[in-house]
Amino acid sequence: MAAKKDAPTVLFIDDDVDLVHALSSVLEHEGYRVRHAPDGEVGVKMAAEQRPDVIILDFMMPAKNGFEACCELRQLDGVKDVPIVALTAFGQDIGEIYGLGRGDALGVQDYLEKPVEFNVLLERLATLLAAAKP
Repeated sequence: MAAKKDAPTVLFIDDDVDLVHALSSVLEHEGYRVRHAPDGEVGVKMAAEQRPDVIILDFMMPAKNGFEACCELRQLDGVKDVPIVALTAFGQDIGEIYGLGRGDALGVQDYLEKPVEFNVLLERLATLLAAAKP
């Protein structure tokens, strides 16, 4: 299914090409437009150039990691209010340590553990996008 002109845009910032390909296929099939950045530095630039509707952000990446990218994204006018879903391979522990998805200081609305379950991702994105609409 091709994304409609008014389809929500997901900016996927992750260095795991296989995961990006798999999740992008699912999201595009569900009608989302997906853009991909291979690291935090590129992701911040892409978000600044074209505001996404939601950001999926891996926290463990080389170069600029997700923590650094998240802090920069939250400083960008026009982007600081975009919902962010953190991805973590560290499981629930990292979410609890950093308070991800509970009004944490990083501004992350939710987090998902790797491996990501497609139905959970779709459900969380729908919830975040519905809440973000005026």
